[in-house]
Amino acid sequence: MEIYNKEKDNYISVWMTREEQQLFDRQALTNLLLSTVKNKKCKVVYFLSGKGDLYTNTENLLVRNLGCA
Repeated sequence: MEIYNKEKDNYISVWMTREEQQLFDRQALTNLLLSTVKNKKCKVVYFLSGKGDLYTNTENLLVRNLGCA
Protein backbone atom coordinates (compact mmCIF):
# COMPACT_ATOMS: atom_id res chain seq x y z
CA MET A 1 0.00 0.00 0.00
CA GLU A 2 1.20 3.46 -0.86
CA ILE A 3 -0.27 6.57 0.76
CA TYR A 4 0.46 10.08 -0.48
CA ASN A 5 -0.69 13.04 1.58
CA LYS A 6 -1.65 15.84 -0.82
CA GLU A 7 -3.47 17.82 1.86
CA LYS A 8 -2.49 21.12 0.24
CA ASP A 9 -4.37 19.90 -2.86
CA ASN A 10 -7.31 18.69 -0.72
CA TYR A 11 -6.77 14.95 -1.10
CA ILE A 12 -4.90 11.88 0.13
CA SER A 13 -4.27 9.15 -2.42
CA VAL A 14 -4.11 5.49 -1.42
CA TRP A 15 -2.85 2.81 -3.83
CA MET A 16 -3.85 -0.76 -2.94
CA THR A 17 -3.12 -4.18 -4.41
CA ARG A 18 -5.85 -6.82 -4.63
CA GLU A 19 -4.45 -8.52 -1.54
CA GLU A 20 -4.48 -5.28 0.45
CA GLN A 21 -8.08 -4.63 -0.60
CA GLN A 22 -8.99 -7.88 1.18
CA LEU A 23 -6.94 -7.10 4.30
CA PHE A 24 -7.98 -3.52 5.03
CA ASP A 25 -11.35 -1.96 5.78
CA ARG A 26 -11.39 1.14 3.54
CA GLN A 27 -13.98 2.96 5.67
CA ALA A 28 -11.86 2.55 8.79
CA LEU A 29 -8.72 3.58 6.88
CA THR A 30 -10.51 6.63 5.49
CA ASN A 31 -11.60 7.69 8.97
CA LEU A 32 -8.08 7.20 10.32
CA LEU A 33 -6.48 9.20 7.50
CA LEU A 34 -8.97 12.05 7.77
CA SER A 35 -8.45 12.24 11.53
CA THR A 36 -4.79 13.13 10.92
CA VAL A 37 -5.34 16.14 8.64
CA LYS A 38 -6.10 19.73 9.55
CA ASN A 39 -7.86 20.52 6.27
CA LYS A 40 -11.48 19.42 6.73
CA LYS A 41 -12.12 19.68 2.96
CA CYS A 42 -9.60 16.90 2.35
CA LYS A 43 -10.86 13.74 0.58
CA VAL A 44 -9.38 10.25 0.37
CA VAL A 45 -8.97 8.83 -3.14
CA TYR A 46 -8.41 5.10 -3.64
CA PHE A 47 -6.65 3.52 -6.61
CA LEU A 48 -7.38 -0.20 -6.62
CA SER A 49 -5.67 -2.94 -8.63
CA GLY A 50 -7.98 -4.68 -11.03
CA LYS A 51 -8.35 -8.33 -11.88
CA GLY A 52 -7.22 -8.21 -15.50
CA ASP A 53 -3.77 -8.30 -17.06
CA LEU A 54 -2.27 -4.79 -17.07
CA TYR A 55 -0.50 -5.18 -20.43
CA THR A 56 -3.56 -6.56 -22.23
CA ASN A 57 -5.93 -4.01 -20.72
CA THR A 58 -3.59 -1.11 -21.58
CA GLU A 59 -3.13 -2.36 -25.13
CA ASN A 60 -6.88 -2.72 -25.65
CA LEU A 61 -7.50 0.75 -24.22
CA LEU A 62 -4.90 2.33 -26.51
CA VAL A 63 -6.20 0.52 -29.58
CA ARG A 64 -9.76 1.62 -28.84
CA ASN A 65 -8.79 5.23 -28.10
CA LEU A 66 -6.59 5.53 -31.18
CA GLY A 67 -9.23 3.95 -33.41
CA CYS A 68 -6.88 1.43 -34.99
CA ALA A 69 -8.81 -1.71 -34.11
